[in-house]
Amino acid sequence: MNLLDWARFGSAGGVAPFTVVLDLTLSYVLGQLVAWLYIWTHRGLSYSRNMTHSMILLTMIVTSVMLVVGDSIARAFGLVGALAIIRFRTVVRDARDTTFIFLALATGIAIGAHHYVVAVVAAVGIGLVATQLHLTGFGQRHTDTGVLRVRSNTALENIEEALKAWCKSHELLSLKESTGGESEYSFEIRLYHPAEREDLVAAVRGISGTSLVTVALEERAEEW
Repeated sequence: MNLLDWARFGSAGGVAPFTVVLDLTLSYVLGQLVAWLYIWTHRGLSYSRNMTHSMILLTMIVTSVMLVVGDSIARAFGLVGALAIIRFRTVVRDARDTTFIFLALATGIAIGAHHYVVAVVAAVGIGLVATQLHLTGFGQRHTDTGVLRVRSNTALENIEEALKAWCKSHELLSLKESTGGESEYSFEIRLYHPAEREDLVAAVRGISGTSLVTVALEERAEEW
């Protein structure tokens, strides 16, 4: 076998070495793209460095599996049986993380099936959509809406008077009586300006008889 036969795409005995190198290199590059996209657009507290590594490795592994399977149905069923032995017990906390895992899988499958255009266009196109969703804040509810919890022995009217100065609207959600004469109030609030959250907390804390004030705005609550 000469160098040209060795390097050509496909061979009678299986996949040519050059094809394997090309596919794994492309899967590595596109896996990096998916991982960087995940890093850049991720928000919240569920970020995992291991997840980014897994995306790159998963893309390359799936590409390798597809190269092994090829057009053989027998090998496909054999690999399904072998992979069924593996049990994945890691809990994915965020549905968005699962989406990126599927993107890595789809990219690896497309490369392994030698649909290079599909792999590149899909990875770039889906990446652009993910970037657009991230930059525009699509699907995000009002960031000025949240929940205020106050523990105080003062009258409800005094707290509501302070809320009027900082909130577009406020509504009492619950009232719990506790020992010591204190009551715990929960309000749904909508601030005039989300950046004034700390000013609202300071104003409510300044009310005589108030011992605890916490505010959780909608955006922060969703990130948990």
